[in-house]
Amino acid sequence: MSEGLRRSDASVHNDGVDSSSGTVGVDDIGVIGDIRNIGESDSSGINSSDSSDAVDSGGVADGSGSGSPGRGPYGADAYRRTKVRDRLTEAHLADQQRYWLAQLDDLPVLRLPVDRPRPAESGTARSRVDFRVPAEVVDRMNDLAGEVGGTPFTVLLAASQALFSRYGRQQDIPLATLTTGRALDRPDGRFANAVVLRATIQPDAPFIRLVEQNVRLVEDAVANGDLPFSGLADALAPEGADGGSPPAQVLVVLRGDDAPEAPEAPQSFDLAIDCRSAAGTGELVGTFAYDPELFEEATVRRLVGHFMVLLSAAAQEPGKPVGDLPLLDEEQRHTLLDEWGDNPVRARTWPCVHELVGERARSTPDAIAVVSATGTSTDTRTGTATDTATGPGTGTGTGTMTYGQLDIAANQLAHLLVSRGVRRGDVVGVCLPRGPRLVTALLAVLRAGCLYLPLDPRYPVDRLGYMLDDADVSVCVTESALVGTLRAATGADFVAVDEEQRNLAVQPSEPPAVPVSARDGAYVIYTSGSTGRPKGTVVEHRSVTRLLRDADYIPLRPDDVVAQGADATFDAATFEIWAPLAAGARMVVIDKDTMLDPMALTQALTRYDISTLVLTTAVFNQVVAARPDAFKTLRHLLFGGEAVNPDRVAQALAAGPPQRLIHCYGPTETTAFATWHLAERIGEHGTVPIGRPVVNTSVYVLDERLHPVPAGVVGELFIGGPGVARGYLARPDLTAERFLPDVLGAAPGDRMYRTGDLVRWSAEGALEYVGRIDRQVKVRGFRIEPNEIELVLQQHPDVESAVVVVRAEGEHKRLVGYVRPEPGRRPEPAALRDFVGDRLPEFMVPAAVALLDAFPLTPSGKVDRAALPDVERVFDAEDYVAPRTDDERVLAEVWAEVLDIDRVGITDNFYEIGGDSVLGIMVVAKARAAGVSVSAKDLFRLQTIAALSAEAADTASVR
Repeated sequence: MSEGLRRSDASVHNDGVDSSSGTVGVDDIGVIGDIRNIGESDSSGINSSDSSDAVDSGGVADGSGSGSPGRGPYGADAYRRTKVRDRLTEAHLADQQRYWLAQLDDLPVLRLPVDRPRPAESGTARSRVDFRVPAEVVDRMNDLAGEVGGTPFTVLLAASQALFSRYGRQQDIPLATLTTGRALDRPDGRFANAVVLRATIQPDAPFIRLVEQNVRLVEDAVANGDLPFSGLADALAPEGADGGSPPAQVLVVLRGDDAPEAPEAPQSFDLAIDCRSAAGTGELVGTFAYDPELFEEATVRRLVGHFMVLLSAAAQEPGKPVGDLPLLDEEQRHTLLDEWGDNPVRARTWPCVHELVGERARSTPDAIAVVSATGTSTDTRTGTATDTATGPGTGTGTGTMTYGQLDIAANQLAHLLVSRGVRRGDVVGVCLPRGPRLVTALLAVLRAGCLYLPLDPRYPVDRLGYMLDDADVSVCVTESALVGTLRAATGADFVAVDEEQRNLAVQPSEPPAVPVSARDGAYVIYTSGSTGRPKGTVVEHRSVTRLLRDADYIPLRPDDVVAQGADATFDAATFEIWAPLAAGARMVVIDKDTMLDPMALTQALTRYDISTLVLTTAVFNQVVAARPDAFKTLRHLLFGGEAVNPDRVAQALAAGPPQRLIHCYGPTETTAFATWHLAERIGEHGTVPIGRPVVNTSVYVLDERLHPVPAGVVGELFIGGPGVARGYLARPDLTAERFLPDVLGAAPGDRMYRTGDLVRWSAEGALEYVGRIDRQVKVRGFRIEPNEIELVLQQHPDVESAVVVVRAEGEHKRLVGYVRPEPGRRPEPAALRDFVGDRLPEFMVPAAVALLDAFPLTPSGKVDRAALPDVERVFDAEDYVAPRTDDERVLAEVWAEVLDIDRVGITDNFYEIGGDSVLGIMVVAKARAAGVSVSAKDLFRLQTIAALSAEAADTASVR
């Protein structure tokens, strides 16, 4: 039978709770009642180098301890006070202060699994969850402690450190415990002191080494335990210490079986792990005391369960690396991997993308496939088209095409490409405006057995040249107007479709006899790379068809009308183009200016009877702000691409939502969408999840060693299944780094993509986006996650969304916050800084906060952090030209308001003083509201108030 916590002798200290002061008494550290190792006869215990500790730890409860005087006025107490007086010299305490200041320097904040933001003022209430450690585990804890000369407390501490290291993805772990200090102003020279035990947790180190490390850590803490933490307050005040509470969030205590009942956990701690030996059972009984303002009970119960799994495994296999100790039991593992993380509607065979379109062309050849929203008078409700465009070689790519016309035109162009020398597996560049001609070209490339590389002619020549050269493009499909631009970028051959009408007309109308499999590449899309070179992602046919077949997230029907608003270089176009064509639905191409103008977009949705729309989160927010009911006519609205503002979602839901409002997530490397969430309400804590995997997709939330993490714990998102791309073109090293063997997959050879995104599973089984793994910054030596500051700023009632970046000014770095206010609100930057300062440490408060009416966007519609304007912009007063007319004054005021600058002159270039296309849309909207009519195209073309005013005057004179 287990003896519980084994003792060095039968005597027990009788410190308990001092009835006169209410102070919790402790012997030395960690254990109230008895902390000595248990299984060793050496009474010197932890701090064997200090004889006064031996006095405290030996058998002095009844005066019979060896080597120390008996109790009484001239016995042990007097002896102890003499020893304390000898120790507590000014130099001695100064040494201890230096030790603790070094220990507490740059102390990290534990990333605890809180369910709610920390309130401005912490409450005093504490709740608790109880647990029991079985006797057999306690026996193994004793044995393990004995092997390294430690105590059960050092084992308990190691398990706690490992738990919070795994939970927070941190290696620097500070935990608090209680120790006995010595003071002359106490009756027995002793006082209870809270100290911080700070350890570095190495995931690949055996657990027993961590216990051994803790033995030394505890010895040092005891040796420096005479200085009350309140004595450090003044020295720590610049770092935000609050007068006496240790700067740690978690307390760990182990009590003897005869220690008095513990009071509630100190209120300064978010969590307190309080254990004691259960007399007569050999068990440990414990409590996790927690702050209910931060944690749900279910969260703490999960935490306790994971602690028990880890502690039991560590005691059983102490030689196992800390990072490989399990947290999950089998039931939890099954839930995470099989129920929540896998959506297997596996197809036995995967058709190619062009085959899906061909099936529709054969079954409904006269149905309209593609409509351009400009240059046509098509009635999209009846399908009657009055535009005379008949194929890819006419007009400018505008007009209407039926499925039959699209099929024949694509086959003819595919034959032409084959005749020009392209072979199966080649990459063919496609540089065309969005419209029927572009869709025809993409389909033709696939039918020729090749991969298409979409190109944007607005890109710099050097970037176009790099992409064409990197992809080894020998042929590029374009139009005559763009040949000159491309000629400067590449020596490849060109097929200008508007100049090839005779050659196209004589090509066969059936597809070329080129064998293509589902594992062949379908397209290459380039995205920015961390090395400064863009990287090309190779996506296979099966990855696209997996997105389209049996799509649970969006069941498209032939009567759907899908807006095509994304550039072909953006992977959202993969869905916008191929989903409607595979479903026999209709695609309506909408120009970029309309997509970025909330009023014009709303009108287009109605005019073209759009049923399905895809927007980036940034554009979604802007449209909702301007017209909350803009989407009420839609059947499906998909949005995503970055962290979402739940207030905007709530606003859309309240004002008249689409039938299905779908929050989507997916990197380019996993083919458009990997997860989805049907947004029907905002969660209790104001979150909009990214949901669960789309059909035929697996998602894993893993730690650094690729182990699944529990629900509520932040981990990196990995994505598996046929949607995972082949890899990066001609980048084998980078491919191997990001595309890993799927160790959790069902079939050998499966791979998973590591996204670099941090997520967590909610208790309901939905993925919640947290941030990027690589946005961590350092300012003034402090490690900071900007996402944490952004979330705090967004808690301000006047703030819609926020972005925080680091600005470098020579050797100096500073945090700068950018805020988009709620409509009609204008918070003061100083008040926002105070708001953050009330909730985060001083070093996390932005040095400056700027207010913007809109954030600049990348070409793919995401927030462009690199394009955020400098907060303090100073303009040359000599170049300032004041407005001359009422309209110029209105425009100057609008520009100044949108760009958050003091004044704007009529010769200032909008884009040079911080403007961009999206801010231009905001300028247009505000100017219209003030009675000045200006278009986004005019602003982009003319760029100064003087030029806009001059053109308006010329137009008026002509009239």
